[in-house]
Amino acid sequence: MIPYYDMNKIHKPLKEEFMSEVKELLDTNNFVFGTDKFEEDFAEYTGAKYCVGVNSGTSALAVALYSAGVRSGDKVTTVSHTFTATLSAIRYLGAYNEYVDIDEKTYCMDPEKLNVGFDNKVILPVHMYGNACDMESIINKRSVSMVIEDCSQAHGTRINGKHVGTFGKAGTFSFYPGKGIGAFGDAGCVITNDEGLAEEMKEQRSWKPDDIGFNMRMSNINARFLSLKLKYYPQVLRAKRDIAEYYNKHLEYCHTKEGVEHSYHIYPILHKDRENLIRRCSPDIQLKKHYDKPVHHNPLYRMGKTDCTICGDIESTVEVDLPITEKISKSQVSVPIYPGLNKEEVVDILQKHWSNGNGISSSVL
Repeated sequence: MIPYYDMNKIHKPLKEEFMSEVKELLDTNNFVFGTDKFEEDFAEYTGAKYCVGVNSGTSALAVALYSAGVRSGDKVTTVSHTFTATLSAIRYLGAYNEYVDIDEKTYCMDPEKLNVGFDNKVILPVHMYGNACDMESIINKRSVSMVIEDCSQAHGTRINGKHVGTFGKAGTFSFYPGKGIGAFGDAGCVITNDEGLAEEMKEQRSWKPDDIGFNMRMSNINARFLSLKLKYYPQVLRAKRDIAEYYNKHLEYCHTKEGVEHSYHIYPILHKDRENLIRRCSPDIQLKKHYDKPVHHNPLYRMGKTDCTICGDIESTVEVDLPITEKISKSQVSVPIYPGLNKEEVVDILQKHWSNGNGISSSVL
């Protein structure tokens, strides 16, 4: 069977160099407070002025939002078609979320449906699957809101040459092992061009004095591993884009707007008989779903703040109308994409099982 993802294709060539880094850390007992080199490397790679390393992508979201001033009762506008961490970070701070639907082709936040007012603290777009949100339109509609970008799936994604995460106040990244640039465990970072915000995040990640404080430091072993992975990432990205170019000729629904350099963390297709497609392909290829249950399907994430002049602010369950999110979540299929993959075989298998023999097509649009 062709696995959904094979890290060995990426890690084997790096093993000797990485073990040398591990030996140095063991010899010096230097395990924390040594992430500067990676932060400089990643800032240079993305074109940001500053990078702050933390221990996970979730922590990156939380420390960015908190350091930017998000507190209990603040409203953050984001999408439901994302991993739970996007919403969890908002709730950790006592803030609440308002949902906006996604674009039917890019699967990212739809600026046409974005309606923000003076009560909106932050707009939090998610660059889903490695595709890019329409940042120009989002920035133009931000009103007084800050924009903080969730770039957890978008390592190497650029819009007209500019890396995502550098359009708003800050951009957050996850380095979970399965991400484009995966760490030796959990890790994350925040990039920004705001010196004051960068300094605040550096203090907050490690028990800022005279504050409640966080323990969100990135370990030195991850910083070393990530610098090494980053050095070879352009080769990984080229290989994935080569596979995607072939997929684009034979598969449908992975749309990229002009000027966007997709990083293909996930290559998504749509099929209205998804479960049967996955089952039929299972002897030959492993397919996955991202994300079959939108976050708002969890009752705990359907809560919103209701203003009441008599009783004060209360939380209540709110109705959520996200028709595109619902449609995409029911039909999205993730296709393997990584260096060394036999792309021709993947397409052959998918085309072989595309129809179940009863005339059911893949069309969902």
